[in-house]
Amino acid sequence: MAGRRIDEQPIKQRSPGTVADGAAGDDGAAAVNGHPHAGNRSHVRPSRGGGIPLYYQIMRDLKEQILTGKLAPGDRMPSEAEQTRRFGVSRVVIRQALRILEDQGLIVRVKGKGTFVSDSVAEDATPRISGSLEDLIHIGSDTTIEVVEFRLVKATPDLAEVFSVNDGDELFHVQRLRLVGSRPLAVMVNHLPYAIGATIPLSDLTKEPLIVLIEKRAGVSIEWASQVFQAVAADEEMARLLQVDILTPLLKLTLTVYSTDGSVADLAHVFYRSDRYYHHGFLSRNRQDGPTFWSTWEGSDGTPRASAAATRAFRRP
Repeated sequence: MAGRRIDEQPIKQRSPGTVADGAAGDDGAAAVNGHPHAGNRSHVRPSRGGGIPLYYQIMRDLKEQILTGKLAPGDRMPSEAEQTRRFGVSRVVIRQALRILEDQGLIVRVKGKGTFVSDSVAEDATPRISGSLEDLIHIGSDTTIEVVEFRLVKATPDLAEVFSVNDGDELFHVQRLRLVGSRPLAVMVNHLPYAIGATIPLSDLTKEPLIVLIEKRAGVSIEWASQVFQAVAADEEMARLLQVDILTPLLKLTLTVYSTDGSVADLAHVFYRSDRYYHHGFLSRNRQDGPTFWSTWEGSDGTPRASAAATRAFRRP
């Protein structure tokens, strides 16, 4: 198993909506159906100094309106002439932005009538997912795990410090894609000590949570973990795997898992689609041992209850 690499699995892209021949009409209509102000925000101007292409900024603005319902399925999009006035750019730039939305199946062009928000937007709507850390680790019946990479890597100085090994020592690198309801939810990137990774069969990585495999296969008992959430922008690789646009905000979880002997058994970086997941936790006022402070509560069934592991992690120096 050592050194084995799994080629990246092709990710099924959403089929674009049916598009009739011809370009959108430019009849100068002043309003989008049902949304009289959506195409009339003349003060909106994309930034010209940030290094992000103008067409991409405009595409993101229009896409946000579609996904948030400001432009509903079936609504007529503002004409190209209206868009050029609103954003202060040429029609060439507007057409580049619309072409991306069309390729993504978010809009359809009807010859002689204009451009409309695709009806498939409502069909593709996916509920947001929330829960405790245990909920995220659990592999449910509607969850699919795809292994993207499973290979040996050399420890960088940062990784060597985390795992208390020498620079260049071998670690196992595991990258997996988690899908819920056949749609991407998260990319999970794990680094494991060589002694632990060598005991885990490739086939098990799609069946059980990695933390369970560490205890079951490697015989390492997990004691506690630290978790850090932060907002990051999707790079090219994350955007491709999660089927989002480059620079889309993602929720990143860094989870450092410790064994009973105090060594790091797993370092995980998990990148969640922020439109599909939000984290809901509970805090209780703890007035023991002197000064008051908050301690973490977790309840996978929705009922607040104290989490001993979380409390230990919170208190650990």
